[in-house]
Amino acid sequence: MPEHTAHGYRHALTRPGVGSFTSAGALARLPVAMIALAIVLLVSNATGSYAYAGALSASYAVTAAFASIVTSRWADRVGQVTVLRVLATAHAALLIAFTSSIVLDAWRPVQVLLVVAAGASSPAIGSYVRARWSYVADGPDTLRVGFAWESILDELIFTLGPVITTAVAFTVGFPAPLILAAAFIFVGSLWLSGSVRSSPPANRHETERASLWAVARTRGLTALIVAALGLGLLFGALDVATVAFTAERGSGEVAGLVLASFAAASMVGGILYGMRPWPGQLRRHTQVAAIVLAAVSACFWLVNTNAALIVLAMGAGASVAPTLIGIFSLTQRIVDPRNLTEGLTWTNSGLAAGFAFGSALSGIVVDAFGARAGLGLCALGALVTVIVLFARNASLSAPPREPAAQPSPNAWNDDPLPGPHPGA
Repeated sequence: MPEHTAHGYRHALTRPGVGSFTSAGALARLPVAMIALAIVLLVSNATGSYAYAGALSASYAVTAAFASIVTSRWADRVGQVTVLRVLATAHAALLIAFTSSIVLDAWRPVQVLLVVAAGASSPAIGSYVRARWSYVADGPDTLRVGFAWESILDELIFTLGPVITTAVAFTVGFPAPLILAAAFIFVGSLWLSGSVRSSPPANRHETERASLWAVARTRGLTALIVAALGLGLLFGALDVATVAFTAERGSGEVAGLVLASFAAASMVGGILYGMRPWPGQLRRHTQVAAIVLAAVSACFWLVNTNAALIVLAMGAGASVAPTLIGIFSLTQRIVDPRNLTEGLTWTNSGLAAGFAFGSALSGIVVDAFGARAGLGLCALGALVTVIVLFARNASLSAPPREPAAQPSPNAWNDDPLPGPHPGA
């Protein structure tokens, strides 16, 4: 057994630069677990409409999903550092402007315009960090552990994010979580941009020659994007329907606990999955995890109490992380390493687009039929993921790619001027 397999997380996390970029990435993407819920809480309390709250949350998510493909392509072309600094500043400012528009009851088209602009400037932090793992990993086992670690951090983020959001909203005020999220993403993104040595080198000429859709047409990637979209649909429906479900029972603050329980169980699942290599093929692991998730999600519409919802959320959450790890790992295997940030962002954008659709649809269903009907949409998202993973089984059987080669120390460029090199 190779040394890096035997030492697992310890070996992976002691790779050069890993501690800095994983910590910065975690802080920068904590708002991912806050913004959607914060928008729903702020807007639904300001307007009394879950449909409008879900629509604004969806507008943010879907714009972020597609704009991040373009900005990630830019990051592959010029390097992550410059892109992170520009997006961090713009995104934080636009989040604050959107929050102000809701508080001041601005004209609704202005609110929509600001939330769309905020989404368009959102950096795809998860893709940037996973691209760095592919760059610094010294083998497939280290990369598997690295992706598992990021999934664990994601679930920790989604455990803390809803709790922070609801606690701040109900104690300080409903606008406060979005202001706090803006601060987190600004500081975290600038910190990540300062981790120059782990940033993958730019590929200016390759990305300029390729069309915008070239990476998306990679064999098997479309299936993974749609599979991620199904998971996103589940997440978006759960967010909005949970807020409505707990509010119906006069305990809106419990929404954060439900979503935190979902994420905490997923974190445990990610830890267990990443602790050791598992027998069998990666796509089979992903398919099995997706089946379990769909089976548990089918029971969401049966719940009647907050306690039952928490228990069921934990059951579903336990299989979320292995499914996500599998989808991102399969993406890494089939995408050309020179376009890895963009490839991972396509998958992440499928997740975000599904979240947007789930949020919007759930808001409409909740207003029309009640919170339990909104929770029932979770099963639809999980079912989409299962169907796609099995229907496109052959296209997901590509052999694993080796991680991008790490340059010699002399290749690093720490020049403070921007250009086609890892840092700026």
